[in-house]
Amino acid sequence: MSAARLSADLAAACAAQRAAQTAAVAHKLKSSARSVGALKLGELCADIEIAGHAGDLTAVAALLPAFETEIRTVDEWLRNSPVRDPKAEQCA
Repeated sequence: MSAARLSADLAAACAAQRAAQTAAVAHKLKSSARSVGALKLGELCADIEIAGHAGDLTAVAALLPAFETEIRTVDEWLRNSPVRDPKAEQCA
């Protein structure tokens, strides 16, 4: 599932007041963010996950603007990043 889809799912879960679902989506996004080196996004997702598990949707809502800004930044960086083929680098 794409980060954009998960981001939309996160916003929808928060809007629908589904704390457990919010935490689950944030957990998936946290793992994806960290795997590409987007550590700030990963930390925001971790904070959202913790708030979701606690049932604190007010905290989740407060974190969403920063999350949305950061996911746009990461998405833009990924779109503009050159794709590297490790096999091609070995030949150089």
